Amino acid sequence: MGVPKWGGGGQRAGIAWYIVNPATPKVILSGYLGASGHDFTYPAIGVTPSGRGVMAFTDTGDATYPSAAYAPIDASVGAGAWADVPGGTGAAADDGFTGYRQQVFPNRIRTRWGDYGAAAVDGNSVWIASEYIANACGYTDWGGPFFAGGTGDNLLGTCGGASHGPGVRTALANWSTRISKLTP
Repeated sequence: MGVPKWGGGGQRAGIAWYIVNPATPKVILSGYLGASGHDFTYPAIGVTPSGRGVMAFTDTGDATYPSAAYAPIDASVGAGAWADVPGGTGAAADDGFTGYRQQVFPNRIRTRWGDYGAAAVDGNSVWIASEYIANACGYTDWGGPFFAGGTGDNLLGTCGGASHGPGVRTALANWSTRISKLTP
């Protein structure tokens, strides 16, 4: 399989999926999940004993902030229509100043939203976890009292701001994880 082209914007990230019959063992169904104007990254799949399951992933795109997303997957028909997880729609773009510095390119920041997804089967349900950007945060709020000249708790990186309130995110990133229970 080559790299899919979703049209209207060149090549985009999509998800290649395969359904394997463990008894033979052969691929019995395969395909791509993608959408024009979107990039789907870091999938995780959980499948119940009935052969029905859920694929979790991060959805980003031309007009979409990084969002937690999912699609049903079935051993008979493959992947179904995708959607953003309720409550997992992205609220902001990558902030451009938090993340991890790469060793090869020390002046570039590598954001890490989307890297950590999971799917786990629980009876006839599937728990999914996908990353998304839940909160916007400016550089001054990110720095908290450290930048604003305040005193007290050091909320550096949590977006608690100079008010010393609880922050809305971790120190190294502007992503959150959305955990949902779905029944395929």
